[in-house]
Amino acid sequence: MEIITIKELGELTPSKANIEVVSKQLADTVKQGNADPIEFAIRLKFIKECLDASMALIQDDLIKAIGNGTTLYGAKLKVAEKGTKYDYSNNEQWIELENQIKPLRDKQKVIEEQMKSASKNGKSFVDEETGEIIRPAIKKSTTSIEITLSK
Repeated sequence: MEIITIKELGELTPSKANIEVVSKQLADTVKQGNADPIEFAIRLKFIKECLDASMALIQDDLIKAIGNGTTLYGAKLKVAEKGTKYDYSNNEQWIELENQIKPLRDKQKVIEEQMKSASKNGKSFVDEETGEIIRPAIKKSTTSIEITLSK
């Protein structure tokens, strides 16, 4: 299978189907032994960060160009709020509940830290103040690849 060129990539319709096609072609480079997987992953990370940085640099221009929304190449663009946070501290009931919850949350954090400590040691221990047996937390994790590019 021949890999897609940059020129051909620029001529493809930006769609999820074409993402799959190009992604498979790129992955085949490694799968067929034509590229070192580590070097390839580093280069992909570099390209991804370049694209993310470029998107951030044009964001203000893009927001102006989108206006109330637009469609191009079948892709729909609209300006959307992300990460909205609300402040509830102007509500007396909320403040009262928060004041009741916070001490419980603080106690919970202490327990969590004790359980993490037991997990690091790999065994239960007795809390000298309370006599309680602190068991290790059940560790649930996922594996991912972390790539840090040089400066």
